Amino acid sequence: MSNTSAVRHRHTAPHEKEAAKPDYIIWVKRILSLLSALYCAVIVFFAYHSVFYKLELIDVSKACMAVTGVSVLALTVMLYTRKQLLTKLSSLIMLPALVFPVMIYFGQWWVLAPMLAAALIIFFLSGLGETAKTVWGTISLLIYLVGALLYFLVNSMFAPSTVTTLVKEGVSPSGLYRYEIYNTTDSSNGSTKISMESNTMDKVYYHLFWFKIRGLSHDVVIERPLREPEEMEITWDTKTRQEITSELEEISEEIEVTLTDKQMDMLGWEAYQVTFNNGDVIPMTQDAYHKTVIALGEREKKVLDTEKDQLMLDKMTDKQKESLGITVEDFKTVKLADFTDEELAVLGIPEEGDIMYYNGKIVFRYYIAVLEQYFDISKQDITLL
Repeated sequence: MSNTSAVRHRHTAPHEKEAAKPDYIIWVKRILSLLSALYCAVIVFFAYHSVFYKLELIDVSKACMAVTGVSVLALTVMLYTRKQLLTKLSSLIMLPALVFPVMIYFGQWWVLAPMLAAALIIFFLSGLGETAKTVWGTISLLIYLVGALLYFLVNSMFAPSTVTTLVKEGVSPSGLYRYEIYNTTDSSNGSTKISMESNTMDKVYYHLFWFKIRGLSHDVVIERPLREPEEMEITWDTKTRQEITSELEEISEEIEVTLTDKQMDMLGWEAYQVTFNNGDVIPMTQDAYHKTVIALGEREKKVLDTEKDQLMLDKMTDKQKESLGITVEDFKTVKLADFTDEELAVLGIPEEGDIMYYNGKIVFRYYIAVLEQYFDISKQDITLL
């Protein structure tokens, strides 16, 4: 090897190592930026929970330490990877995502402050251009201002002017249900209300964060005037499905329940009976009903004043059906006396369950709660108050 080659080798080898080092660092930052996206996903997840659940901290100090520790770690990683695409995108999402938690959990700063601080710092120090920061910062500020205004208006317009106090609460013997008794004082003699909730739909994380389901309570008692706590006697009993059926039939054999399409499918029953203008009478399951297509000829198009060649039966208005001579009879309202015990079991009613008495009177039966789907997640209301 010539002296010239040796010198060149000695000079180029360090340069090759330096060239390899930045590539390694870039890939490390790209991988670590996944943690930024993960922290952003946690904030979005928290925002979702703020709408559908009520947050209660099981251990305030530990929960605060956990949120602060995770936020500091995430912020450190995000600052290190601030020029990576995932970190930039996360910095744009987190601030708007926190608008609902800030409004709904306003005051619980031991949880909100660490996340807000992390979101604000990474937004201003991320690798985004100054123009992008200015534009998105303005948009985020408007989102918070408009959100705060709407939340204030909703609270002002719909929040009751009365004072409501929780006076009693408890859980059923099976642990499946819980109740809360509220006394409301107003300009008259006030009122007492008992609300039932499912006790199995809450979410608990790490024995620190308790997200209580909301928007699914069912009022079983509303009475005036209000009663003092010592005047309220809550007792529980356990009864079988057959016993409750007998009790209800003794009250009346005309008691009716309205089943959902899903429940009709569970029983294998036809949910509808359709009579067409040619005299055909066709019983249909809910699935068949929702898939039935009505072909339209020139006469039908003229009658309905439409250019469409066909219409879905379930999308047609009552007037359109009447114009074409189509009659639909709904079979989903069924007398309780018409059910067999086996059919009630198919609908998901357990063999036995909780019965609640209020001052000696039955006010809640597990049987009815399951049959009427009191606590079906599809019935959950969005409550921001």
